[in-house]
This record gives sequence, structure tokens and C-alpha cells, in this order.
Amino acid sequence: MMPRAWYWGVLLLGLGAWGFPGAVELSYFKVAAEGNDLVISWEASREESVQRYELRRRTPFSKGQYVLVAQLQAQGAGRTYRYVDRQVYKQTADEVAYQLWVVYGDGTAQQLAEQAINYTPTAVRRTWGSIKAMFQR
Repeated sequence: MMPRAWYWGVLLLGLGAWGFPGAVELSYFKVAAEGNDLVISWEASREESVQRYELRRRTPFSKGQYVLVAQLQAQGAGRTYRYVDRQVYKQTADEVAYQLWVVYGDGTAQQLAEQAINYTPTAVRRTWGSIKAMFQR
């Protein structure tokens, strides 16, 4: 007969493996302004059972909600992921925030990181952003 502690330990270990389909460990997650664009980059030192990454963005125009802006297929641990966001049309001193999510092979999702940046576009982009905002209402 097995000791009870051993039995519960094996059961919990089995449930833990079933409840967590994979694992990701980020080496870094960075949001930086490059010219008129925002560049989001990250690297995973561990990437198990990952189907894809989802990048979500929040701006004042999204009314506090994060909106899906990109999906990138998993490339494997140690690879650098990079997304250039050219669709940010903002006013001076607005904040843009990004969330990085992972979607595992079984369809479950987990938020990995979040970072915000204050971003000031050029006057031309600001004007285009105002025009675009009029048609998004």
C-alpha cells in the first residue's frame, strides 16, 4: 500500500502537468520608439508547446481596451521576435501600452508581459491620426 502523501503528490503532479500545457520564459520584452513607429521585441529562453504569440495594444482611442494587433507563429526558443507597429496615430504625450500573450497548442492562453510607453509622433502623423479618428467613431 502506498503512503498517502506520496499518492497525493503523484496526483497533484499529474494534475499540474494536465493544467499547464506548456511553458514560456521570457529573456526580455521591450517597447521602443524608432522614428514614427513603435517596435516591440522579445525573446523566449524557453518555449514549450507554443502555437503562437499575440500582441495587444491599448491607446486612448481604444477606450481602455486592449486590441489584438498581431499574431506571430512560434519560432523556437532563443529566437528574437520583432513587430513594427506603424498604425499608431496619437496625440502628443499619449501613452501606448502593449500586452504579450502566448497561445499554447491546446488553445489555452496566458499573458506574459505588459509595457507602456509615452509616444509623441510627428505633426504629419498627428494630423493623419486626427483624420482617422473621425472615421472610427
